[in-house]
Amino acid sequence: MPTNISLIDGYTLLQTTRSGVRPTHGGLYRRDTRFLTGIDVTIDNNSFSAIGDDLLAPNHHLVRLADGFSTVNEISDSGEDKRTSVILERDRRVARDGRFSEVISVTNHSTNPVSKYICLEFDADFADLFEVRGVNAGIDRDIETTLESDCITYAYDYETPSGTPVQYETTISFDPVPDDLARGRVDFQFDLLEQETGTVRMNVKTSIDTTPSSRLATTSLPDIPVIETETETYSETFEQAAADLEALTAHSSHGPVLLAGAPWFATVFGRDSLLTAFQLLPVVPEIAVGTLSYLADYQATSYDPAHRAEPGKIFHEIRHGELARRGEINYDPFYGTIDATALWIILLDETVRWTGDEKLVEQSASNLDTALEWVTNAMDAVADDPFVYYDTTDDSRLVHTAWKDSDMSVQYADGTEATPPLASAEVQGYTYDALTRGVHLLSTVLDEPNRADALESRANQIYKQFNRKFWLPGRSYYAAALTGDGQRVDAYTSNVGQCLWSGIIDPDRTDTIVDQLFSDKLYSGWGIRSMSTADDGYSPVSYHIGSVWPHDNSLIALGLARYGYDDRVEQLSKSILDAASNHTDNRIPEVFCGFSDQTKPISYPESCEPQAWGAGTPYALVRALSGVNPPDSDVSQNSSDESGFISAAVEWFAAQ
Repeated sequence: MPTNISLIDGYTLLQTTRSGVRPTHGGLYRRDTRFLTGIDVTIDNNSFSAIGDDLLAPNHHLVRLADGFSTVNEISDSGEDKRTSVILERDRRVARDGRFSEVISVTNHSTNPVSKYICLEFDADFADLFEVRGVNAGIDRDIETTLESDCITYAYDYETPSGTPVQYETTISFDPVPDDLARGRVDFQFDLLEQETGTVRMNVKTSIDTTPSSRLATTSLPDIPVIETETETYSETFEQAAADLEALTAHSSHGPVLLAGAPWFATVFGRDSLLTAFQLLPVVPEIAVGTLSYLADYQATSYDPAHRAEPGKIFHEIRHGELARRGEINYDPFYGTIDATALWIILLDETVRWTGDEKLVEQSASNLDTALEWVTNAMDAVADDPFVYYDTTDDSRLVHTAWKDSDMSVQYADGTEATPPLASAEVQGYTYDALTRGVHLLSTVLDEPNRADALESRANQIYKQFNRKFWLPGRSYYAAALTGDGQRVDAYTSNVGQCLWSGIIDPDRTDTIVDQLFSDKLYSGWGIRSMSTADDGYSPVSYHIGSVWPHDNSLIALGLARYGYDDRVEQLSKSILDAASNHTDNRIPEVFCGFSDQTKPISYPESCEPQAWGAGTPYALVRALSGVNPPDSDVSQNSSDESGFISAAVEWFAAQ
């Protein structure tokens, strides 16, 4: 069971623990700033021990604690009272308007009156999230503190390099009025009769006085429908997924957008937000529309090496904290991703196909033009092949800028690290798919047949070259990547499974590819591993070299459905859903360990929970099982749920 837990509602997040103890990096965060370092509760100067907890909603947690565990089984003549007499409850929740509330209840379960002193300790440092994670910015903040009888206010202000004033405030109020209140501490005394409860209500309000009017949110948020199923073991997983997605949906002036995940990625990420919007598109198209518009508004228009910006490029990540505003980090936004631009084109076309709203293309025609131009320019960057490569820079925190972006995430079969420049297999698939979808949009919506023909020629070129140069005859598989000097990175990876989703795999080779994906070396029984056990660098407890990523598997499932492997779609979907039903709170984590199904699935220690594309996974799986596609889709329609193991869910999805 994970010790840390994140309560989240939009941009407001509490990083805490299930026991209520303040973790090292804990606190109340809003838009990448820590407004409160956390709340510690003691009674009579004693800490209590957790005896149980409930995650009531993604933003709401209740923990019960006792003043000591029973010593009934201890053999001793100490005469110690072998019972627990005082129970502490901490009922905590966050709200998307930047508020946090906690109800602290102390109950006397003894038959005698007791007096109890409750102490709450806290602080506000207004640290930037990147500072909390280890960046030494050297900022000495002068924080003003105001005390009143029942509340305390912390305030901090600074100016951005452009002269824009920014002010943060945290106000904490208490009911009843504390017996004593000082900076960082309040005390209460309760005289409790037998079976009586004393309660402290704490309300925290945060404010950020900076938001430009052009970025203000003006939209309501859509409801995320819960997938209906007759399979009881999956119903709680489906309910949790919908709740997590609602918690990770945020307002914007462009419509609803998805934040990537908690605790460190509660912001819009190009790749994550686009893929999650794709997963949800058939049932919540509003999120796709909002995400497309939001990202288009920030589309790069010029070259800026520090931000990795190039004309037409869609950003990787945007941050709102002090370090980004001051220009100490280049995340306002940061464009260091190789795949978000192609994924934006893919989502635009898919959204038009599902909604039939061609105005989306007409309104974003210039964004589409520059995105397509960026893709084709990237293909032309290396003279002797049409592939899209990513490189790195000395000052970049990311060595890899495809979805497997951790250090050592791209390896040869012998465990040797492959370093940029690299053309990752799935990126070539995304590029091919973006080009073919560009053909569709230009020919059917924008009536530009000549440009469509030119793009079609480029798509055919990358398709042919991919199937020739990435193929590994000795392994009967495709390379995970090509290096800048043409070497094939020969590890067995899940990247190739995503190429099925893009349609870039030669149909004559799909039987072989599918057999490899479901071999013991790649398929754990809980899903398809990111890298196989046959490769020397494999580690089951890793981020990208042997772990299982639910969103990765959901894209593979869509690819299997595309090529007609219905039985494998069902097998893979059942594996991922079974794994989720074994996780804490029936929540689909970002990533779990790559152990075989002889071991209960275990979340990777640093896995984000909740995480958007993890929570979006069931929707993509049910779509793959249902075989439902938009009317003019290039993919055939065929249900994969032959045994009917979640037939109600498939019928529900088709009805949506």
